[in-house]
Amino acid sequence: MIPPKFREYARAFYNVAKQDNVRAKRALELKDYPECFFYSQQSVEKSVKAMLELKLVYKKEHDVIADASNLLQDIGNELDVVLNALDYLSSAWNISRYPFFNGNNITTPEEFVNEEMCKRGIEYSEQVIGIAEKYLRKHGVI
Repeated sequence: MIPPKFREYARAFYNVAKQDNVRAKRALELKDYPECFFYSQQSVEKSVKAMLELKLVYKKEHDVIADASNLLQDIGNELDVVLNALDYLSSAWNISRYPFFNGNNITTPEEFVNEEMCKRGIEYSEQVIGIAEKYLRKHGVI
């Protein structure tokens, strides 16, 4: 049995993940690509955290790849989608927030993150939200 507090956190993480997806889409409309990429990453991360709550795991950290890989085997083949999304978005989310060295040059997020990256991030976000929704429904959380 999943304690009520974990169920509540799962529902809250899922709801915020959906809202972050909306934020990402708004940022794309405004051509604010770094913001779009950031919110796509946040949406995927929170969707995964929602599912991890049902495994009695509460994570404050951003890195959830190992936990997802080890604990979400019961989502079957969809785990590949989740891990691919985490790999794509988590590996570069800080590039969407901070200047960084790119060879010998300093590059800003606005110079690096592009429309294609954002569209792919939103696509991953929507896929992982859908997986989380099915998972939370299966366990009677939503």
